Amino acid sequence: MDDETPDDDILIRDYLQGDSLALARLWLRYDRLVYGLAHGIVCSREAAEDIRQEVFLKIYAQLQQLREPAKFASWLRSITYNTCKSWLRHQKFIDAFELSIDADQPSDSTEPDLILREQRTLLRQIIDRLPEDYRTVVELHYFEEQPVAEIARFLDLPETTIKWRLHRARETLQRTARINGYLE
Repeated sequence: MDDETPDDDILIRDYLQGDSLALARLWLRYDRLVYGLAHGIVCSREAAEDIRQEVFLKIYAQLQQLREPAKFASWLRSITYNTCKSWLRHQKFIDAFELSIDADQPSDSTEPDLILREQRTLLRQIIDRLPEDYRTVVELHYFEEQPVAEIARFLDLPETTIKWRLHRARETLQRTARINGYLE
């Protein structure tokens, strides 16, 4: 959270008093965190985008019911998590290795571009196989570029826990890459 943006509870109070920009500021503050958490859980870019939109619609509709505005981040995390779990329950077939890279699209890419795309695909497949706790922090830190402190605040965990999960995830990714012959 930057020094110039008011705390969540102040933004919520301002929004409830008619300042529609306050809600936009909350949205901007948490947009990448919600997307990262959703993607970490559902392993699908398209689904994470849909879930992000659904979560913010729920927030918009239910914000007046929030009893403790200072706990907005925890409330938002719970709504995101529950929305993801609901999405997963309603899916008949979930392919954990499905990637939203435009692999089906015809391409005039050069060989180095194809190799890079293949490497990214393989990396994403390995990341998607991580346990949810590791996958979520990897998604938030490396793909959504969130600092450890912000991830810790959003997930309501100590920074040391986030650092440990990132460390264990990196170890797991390296081990899996070696086992599969991607690293020597």
